[in-house]
Parts: sequence; structure tokens; C-alpha cells
Amino acid sequence: MSPDHAELYHPKRSDRSPIAHDDASLHVVLWAIWALVVVGTALWNWYADYAASRPLNLMGMAVYTLLAGIVGLLVITLLEQWFNPRRFVD
Repeated sequence: MSPDHAELYHPKRSDRSPIAHDDASLHVVLWAIWALVVVGTALWNWYADYAASRPLNLMGMAVYTLLAGIVGLLVITLLEQWFNPRRFVD
């Protein structure tokens, strides 16, 4: 493409584009729930060690929190696909 034509080129955008009319409230709710689950998992592991008078198991807390975060991201993706399937279409 020559430089003269590059200035005239504008990508086409549909009026019904899901990105243009996407509602952010679903994203806010899902990410807030995800953050609460991840923090809750860390607190639950900390409280289990504290209540049993054991030393804090940072490696176990990190593993369980990371696992909860990854599973939560997968669940968020599936929920977004279920509630807004047009967003994932090419």
C-alpha cells in the first residue's frame, strides 16, 4: 500500500459492533467477584493456620490462591461467553 493510499484507509466498523456497545457493568461485577474470591481464599488459608496455632504456610497459601485465581479466570471467561456471546465472534 502506498503512502498516498494509507492516509485514505479507514477500517470499517459496524454500527452493531459489540465492542462499541458493550456494557461494562458485567465486567465490573465479574472482576469484583473474582477479586473477592482470590482475597477470600488467602484469608481462609491464613485463618485456618491461625485457628490451629500453626505457623503461616506461605507456600500453601500462594498455591491455593493462585489456583483459585486461575479457576476464577476460566469461570469469568465462560460466564462472559454465556452472557455476551457476540463479543467472542470474529
